[in-house]
Amino acid sequence: MTAVRGDKVAILGAGAIGLATAAVLADRGHRPAVWSPRGRSLVGMPPTSPLAATGALDGSWEITCAADLPTALSSADTIILALDANGHADVMDAVAPLLQPGTTVIIEAAHSLGAVYLSRLLHDRGIRLPVVSWSTAIATAHRTGPLTVDIRTIRPRIDAAVMPGDMRDAGIATCRTLFGDRFATRTDALAIALLSNCNPIFHVPVCLLNVSRVEHGETWAPYGHTTPSVGRLMEALDRERIAIGAAFGHEIHSVNEHFHRSFRIPLGSMAEMNATLFAAGRGPRGPRDIAHRYFAQDISYGLVFAAAMARSAGIAAPLHEATIDLASAALGRDFTADNTLIPLLGLQGLDRDDVLKRASEGYFPTTSQGNERPLP
Repeated sequence: MTAVRGDKVAILGAGAIGLATAAVLADRGHRPAVWSPRGRSLVGMPPTSPLAATGALDGSWEITCAADLPTALSSADTIILALDANGHADVMDAVAPLLQPGTTVIIEAAHSLGAVYLSRLLHDRGIRLPVVSWSTAIATAHRTGPLTVDIRTIRPRIDAAVMPGDMRDAGIATCRTLFGDRFATRTDALAIALLSNCNPIFHVPVCLLNVSRVEHGETWAPYGHTTPSVGRLMEALDRERIAIGAAFGHEIHSVNEHFHRSFRIPLGSMAEMNATLFAAGRGPRGPRDIAHRYFAQDISYGLVFAAAMARSAGIAAPLHEATIDLASAALGRDFTADNTLIPLLGLQGLDRDDVLKRASEGYFPTTSQGNERPLP
């Protein structure tokens, strides 16, 4: 079922991105219901409460604060996962038994082919519905209170892929009805999880090479600390990412081009482009804790996943491997083991073509006829 204006949308995640997503939807006349997987974010909130946003979107709207998952999903035509990647598997486990045909699921800022795992859970139930992977969240935002959010940017373009392939048009139509004409269609979720996600390429080098600032809890700016040496590491990692994409038949643009398109600044080296942004007073503050998602998410669900895909394609990614090993040793954690999604995808032993098919169709049975070799 394609969502129509005014439909109820369940947002699973009540952090900055969940609240920003709710604000954008409410401003467009939809009815968001927000649920917190851990429960802490909405403690004490009445079932109907005002959500206030400032910045790129300024206003106040009544939203539903759901006390439990069934309440959030009740009568929802669309469900959006708006949480960090390390929470995706647990929430998918919880939501999959409750989903029904006619619903669209959107994974906002999809990582590590999480859509494939959700499709596996749905296949086990005999349920077939559109699962949409987004390259990024609808907005950049900072949560300023239980139901207040400062929205810095509403993104003008988001890449999106839909599985199964025959539901692509319906899934993209739902996204456009809910959020406007800002979606570019990708052929498969691998193009989203690996190719459209530049965050690990930018975040990890600048944070890892400034880890003493992080551990000291300093106030620092990643854009201001992207020196020529840091920028060269970003660009070297990016060349490997582009090579991995090419091995899967995807032509992708560089992290430099991403900054050029996203921030509308002249092309240059990463050091030059970051200096331009810093001089203009733009950009996030750096992490002040090594548990920050710039480490936990962007290494485990970014670099670790990219390295795994390189191995599937039979190509070397030595800098990805070295950066993962260095970060694991320095920060005292096994970032490879921290990715809880990869073992759940069932990609072990699949070759390049089979990985691409899984990234396009997931575990959903296809409706096409022919003599295609079935995946295990």
